[in-house]
Amino acid sequence: MSKKSEPTSPLKIIPLGGLGEIGMNCMILEFQDEILVIDCGLLFSDLDQFGVEFVIPDFTYLKERKDKVKAFIVTHGHEDHIGAIPFAVKDGIHAPVYASPFATELVKARMSENGTLDKVEIRTFTSGDTIHFKHFKIRTVSVNHSIVESNALIIETPVGKVIHTGDFKIDATPFYGEMIKLDIFKKAGDEGVLLLMSDSTNVERLEESFSEKIVAENFEKIFKSVTGLTVVSMFASNVSRMGQIFELADKMGKKIALAGRSMEQNVQLARQIGYLKKASSVLIGMEQIEQYDRNQVIVLATGSQGEFRSALTRMSVGEHRFIQLQKGDTVLLSSKFIPGNERAIGRSINNLFKQGADVLYAALHEIHVSGHATQPELKKMLELVRPKYFLPIHGEYRHLVHHARLAEETGVRVENVVIAVSGDVLELAPDHFKVTEHIEENRVLVEGRDGNDISRLIIKERRQLGETGVVFSLMVRNVESQKVIAGPDIMTKGLSGVDDNPDLIEKAKEHVKKVVRRYEQELASGEADMDLQETIRVELRRFFNERIGKKPVVLPIVLDL
Repeated sequence: MSKKSEPTSPLKIIPLGGLGEIGMNCMILEFQDEILVIDCGLLFSDLDQFGVEFVIPDFTYLKERKDKVKAFIVTHGHEDHIGAIPFAVKDGIHAPVYASPFATELVKARMSENGTLDKVEIRTFTSGDTIHFKHFKIRTVSVNHSIVESNALIIETPVGKVIHTGDFKIDATPFYGEMIKLDIFKKAGDEGVLLLMSDSTNVERLEESFSEKIVAENFEKIFKSVTGLTVVSMFASNVSRMGQIFELADKMGKKIALAGRSMEQNVQLARQIGYLKKASSVLIGMEQIEQYDRNQVIVLATGSQGEFRSALTRMSVGEHRFIQLQKGDTVLLSSKFIPGNERAIGRSINNLFKQGADVLYAALHEIHVSGHATQPELKKMLELVRPKYFLPIHGEYRHLVHHARLAEETGVRVENVVIAVSGDVLELAPDHFKVTEHIEENRVLVEGRDGNDISRLIIKERRQLGETGVVFSLMVRNVESQKVIAGPDIMTKGLSGVDDNPDLIEKAKEHVKKVVRRYEQELASGEADMDLQETIRVELRRFFNERIGKKPVVLPIVLDL
């Protein structure tokens, strides 16, 4: 890191995601010739009906400055913090990735899927390590969250000290690791913090969150009382929750089976680095379930968000290969309802009840606790750090507003609190913190794990196809004479008002034939300047709009033979 002389330029801070939305967390820190990227995650899409699986940041800004990008710093291994790294690498940003041991394994797994693992070096750190760069010095600080080895970052920069909390909470009795070391944040505050960037996800919750210890106690009560099969559906990255269940299974003489590819993969990765020590004594294969009394088996399943074709979703409709739920079985949804997934989750719960199972979920039972700090915990962080400037991060816009107000209540001056959104370019100096410009296109729609970009024009076309349907008009034309020698044939897909009106297609054919006759008259006169395909397209759209009130997508196909 450079000497503590008066900086010649401000620090640029650019959130490419995570501000104004839940997910796609990605924060750029730029000083002169050096760029660090804190997290690089994805956002699961609400456009999945149009083929968009998820959304990633637009890396144009980084691609244009790829020689300046020195590192990706990963705070923890959730998909909304690491899921876009392989796509950044695929775009030619080949900076090393710094991550904790478990996050390292998760990043490697994601990069192996799209063939980018050999493109960059992954450097593993342990919480408490300090990472040195030319202009930055980063100290990693262990925090509590819903995934092991989560870290906040205390960053020494040429303009002053910056703290990035990552996703965090305050848990006095976590299952793995220790309680967040609040004294480290207090010490940083005593020394002086120029800017605090803090997780806003749970700012609307006014009560302190309960501990993972309470969840474990409630699990034990439920596991003792069940009379049938127990299914626990949860995020496959929640190793602490898995650890609780493995410990209880071992204590109670029960067996555990894994349902879902990501569940199997993450259990394997966690075991490789020393977690889930009871796994070898309790794990069985799905095909072995029938060898045990039904009430002695716990199934850990993916699908807590109602994901299509997930293990739990298949169980809920009776289509799972190994598990048929029945009366007496118990299903626990041990995760929060991610905004946007409520309908899919509700449908899954309804279907599980229809199968005869009893369904327990966090709204009615204390079987899940969020990994994000609630308002009292966020206030505590602000009071410890006492920053000059404050930037709420990781939340929808209303969360950022509420967190900004909380900062003001704890003593941060109103003019020193900035509410920014993804794409804003912020400038930080000892005497100011402000938004200077905005990057408009700051996200990319992705189809499939291979990362095929989908433009907004394609989405518009897919939406139009879904709303209005499509009409095909086919005919054959002699390539020499340019006369139509066969057709037209008319076919429709997804067009309402056609099946119950068989004469409509015949009338559409006659309409196209009129266009063809006009075209051939122009040919005979030697003045043919009509674009036959475009004219058919316009005329058929007008024809269907007049008769059924819809303007379908029309695809006129003229084959020249």
